[in-house]
Amino acid sequence: MSDQSAQPRRDSSGRTLADYPRPSVAVDTAVLVVDVRNAALGVLQHERPDGGAHGGEWALPGTFLHEGETLADAVLRSLAEKVGLRGTRPQQLHVFDDPDRDDRGWVLAVAHVVVVLGEDVDPVLANRPDVRVVPVEEAEGQPFDHDEIVRLAVDRVRQDYALQPDPAGLLGERFTLKALQALHDTVAPQPGPGEARPSIDTFRRYMVGRGLIQPTGLFARKQPGSSVMGKPAELYRRSADERDLTDVLGVRPVRKDRSRADRSGNATEPARSFQPLTGHKVNTHIQSLVDEVAGQVALTLSVMPHYVAVRPLGEERVAAYARPQTLSVGLDPDDAVAVTGRFPAFRLERTSAATHHVHVPVLALVDPVVRRAAMDALERALVRVAGGQ
Repeated sequence: MSDQSAQPRRDSSGRTLADYPRPSVAVDTAVLVVDVRNAALGVLQHERPDGGAHGGEWALPGTFLHEGETLADAVLRSLAEKVGLRGTRPQQLHVFDDPDRDDRGWVLAVAHVVVVLGEDVDPVLANRPDVRVVPVEEAEGQPFDHDEIVRLAVDRVRQDYALQPDPAGLLGERFTLKALQALHDTVAPQPGPGEARPSIDTFRRYMVGRGLIQPTGLFARKQPGSSVMGKPAELYRRSADERDLTDVLGVRPVRKDRSRADRSGNATEPARSFQPLTGHKVNTHIQSLVDEVAGQVALTLSVMPHYVAVRPLGEERVAAYARPQTLSVGLDPDDAVAVTGRFPAFRLERTSAATHHVHVPVLALVDPVVRRAAMDALERALVRVAGGQ
C-alpha cells in the first residue's frame, strides 16, 4: 500500500473528517399511551436517576447513540432499559439541533414517537415505580426539548389517524367497528363546547362506504360468561386505500350538539363589540384586541357556555373563539403553519384538512409585535369565512 493511500482523505478546504467538531447524538422517545377504556391519551415518563443531569425529574426515555448503532436500535434499547418496554415500532419525528439545548454539551437529539395501548404498559407500571403515564396535556416542565417532543408526537399521531383507520395497527388485523371508533375517539382531541363525536352510524358510513375498511365475513367471539344478547359483532380489516378523513374521524368533532347549547341559557343576542356583552370570562386583553379588529372588519360576538364566538357580520360560521385566556383563530393550513413558525408563543392545532387553528395565549399579547400579529390573523380569519373559504 502506498503512503498516499494511507493518508486520510481531505476535503476542498484541506481538512479531514477528524478536524471537524463532532456533537454527541441522543434519541428521545414520546411513548403515547392510548387508554381506550378511559378515553384518555397519555405519555410515558421515567424518573431520571439521582446524581445525573436533571436527576429526580420526570422525562421522556432517551439515551446516547453508541458506536455502530442505528437510531432505531438506540430507541429500542432505551425503551427496554429506561421503562421496560419491548416490541415497539418507533418512528422518527424531528431533529433538535440547538447547540445550547443541553447543558452537558453539544448534543443533537433525534426525537421519535411510539404508540401503544394502555394494557400494554400496565405490567410495566405495576413493577416500575420510576415509570408513570401522565395525560399529554399535563406533560409540561420536562427537561431539554421533551415538552416540544410530546406536542409534535401528539400532532403527528392525530394526523396519521386522520388519514387511515388505526395506522399504528393497535387493534391487530381484525377488529370490530365499535373498537375502531373508540380508538379514534381516544386519539382525537376532546370535543369542544357544543360539539360531539360522530355517531357510530356516521362512522360506519364513512369507513365502510368509502372503502377504508372491509368486512372479513367473520364475527367476534362472544366472551365466556358475557350477558350480551344478539348477533355477534362483525369483524373488519383495513384496506390499502388512504384518504384525508380529518373531518370524519374525529380530529375535530364534526357534529354540533345544539341541544346542549340551547339548554344552557347562556347564549345572548349577537353584539358588535365586547362592551355590551355580559356572562363571559374573556380576559380584557383579548376583548380589546377583538374590539380593535371590529373597527376594521364588521363582526358579531355571541356568548356561548364556554367561549365567545367571533363571526363575520351576517355569517353563521365561526372565525375565532375567544376563551377566558386564549384566542383561537381558524386559518388556512399554510397560513396557520407560517404564523406559528414566526411566533413561538402561538400554538398550532391541525384541526382539519381545510382549517388549522392558531391558539394565542393572553400572556403573549403584552408584546406589541405579537399582538399585531394576532390582530392580523383574526382579520384574515374573518375575511376567509366571509369569503366562503
